[in-house]
Amino acid sequence: MPTSAIEEWRYSDIDELDLSDYSVFAKTGISKEVESALAGPILEENRNALIIKTYNGIIDPGFAPPKGIILGATDPEDISHDFSAADVFSYLNALLASPVTLTIGADYDSSRPVVVMRYLDASKTAVFPNLCLKVESNASAQVVEILASPPESDLLAIPVTKIFQEADSELEYLLVQDLGPSCEMIGHQASRLMSRAKLRSMSLVAGGSYSRLFTTSTIAGQGADSNLNAAYFGSRNQVLDFRTLQEHSAKNGRSELYFKGAGANESHLVYSGLIKVDKGATSTDAFQTNKNLVLSEGARADSVPNLDIQENDVRCSHASSVGPIDEDQQYYLESRGIRPEIVQRLIVTGFFAEMADRSKIVGVRSILAALAAGKWKEFQK
Repeated sequence: MPTSAIEEWRYSDIDELDLSDYSVFAKTGISKEVESALAGPILEENRNALIIKTYNGIIDPGFAPPKGIILGATDPEDISHDFSAADVFSYLNALLASPVTLTIGADYDSSRPVVVMRYLDASKTAVFPNLCLKVESNASAQVVEILASPPESDLLAIPVTKIFQEADSELEYLLVQDLGPSCEMIGHQASRLMSRAKLRSMSLVAGGSYSRLFTTSTIAGQGADSNLNAAYFGSRNQVLDFRTLQEHSAKNGRSELYFKGAGANESHLVYSGLIKVDKGATSTDAFQTNKNLVLSEGARADSVPNLDIQENDVRCSHASSVGPIDEDQQYYLESRGIRPEIVQRLIVTGFFAEMADRSKIVGVRSILAALAAGKWKEFQK
C-alpha cells in the first residue's frame, strides 16, 4: 500500500484508507439501475446512443454488439502491456475485474455514441470496473463512460480505463463520475496513441468522499494528438485528487491538458501533473493548465505542475492558478443590480461552462450546468 510520504500520493487521504473495511464483490451482478442527475443529459440528448449496461462490473447478458463493434471479456495484450504507472490498485483491478473490451472498427457508425453505463450498488464492498477500448485504424468514435451509485452507497470503486488508438483514428471520450458522498474512488485512465491518432477526453467528477483519478496519455506514434480535460467541484469535506502524465515518446506529437476545479465548504482539491518528453521526441508541443476556484475559507487547493524535458527541439509550458472569485467580476455584476449570492453562482456556472466547448459530445454543457447547480446547493446548505 502507498502512503502520503510517497511523492505520487502527497496531499492525498491514502493513509486513511483501510482495504480490510471492504469485501470483494462476488461476480454475480445486480439488476438495479441507478438514477443519476449527471447521466440524465447524456441519455436524453443522445437518443440514438448505443447503451451498454453493466452492474458492478458485470455486463448485461442481453447486449448484442452492432456492426463495427467487437465485444470481448478479456484484457487485450496490445493495451495492457503498455499500462504505465501501475500500482497496487491497478493490479487489484487486473486480478479481480471482469473486463469489458470494445474494439471499434472503421465501419462503425461514428454518429452513434457508445455509452457504457456502470451501475454500482453495494455496501462496504470494493468494485472493479474495467474498460478496454481499442479504436482501429481510420475509425472514429464517441465513447461515454458513466460511474453512478445511489446516494446511500459506501463502496470503494477502483476503475481502470485503457485506450489504445491505432494510426489515423479519432476518439472523443467522456467520463462522468456521479458516486454517492460516502463512496471512495481510486481510478486510472491510460491512453496510447499511434501515428496521427487523435484523442479528446473529458472527465467530469462530482461524487465520493475521496476521489482520485490518475490519467496517463502516451504519444507513441509520430503526429499523434492528445487533448485531456477535466472539470470537478468539491463540497462538504470532499478530497478530489487528480494526477496526470503526458508522455511523449515520438516525434511531432502534441498534447494539451486543461483541468478546472472549484472547492467549497471544507473540500480539498489536488492537482499534480507531469509533462515528460523522451529522448528523440523532437518537435513536441505540450501544454498543461490547471485552474482552481476557492469559494470559502475552509476550502483549499494544491496545484503542482512539472516538466521533464530530455530534448531541445520542443515547445512545452505549464500554468496553474488558485484563488477566490475575481473581485472585479463580482463588482461589475453587482453594480448592475444583481444580488451578491446570485453573482457568485453566475460566475461559478460560467467558470465551468467554458469547458463545454472542449468536447464534441452532445450533453456535456447540460452536465456541467447540472454539476454546478447541484454543488452550489450543497455549498449553500
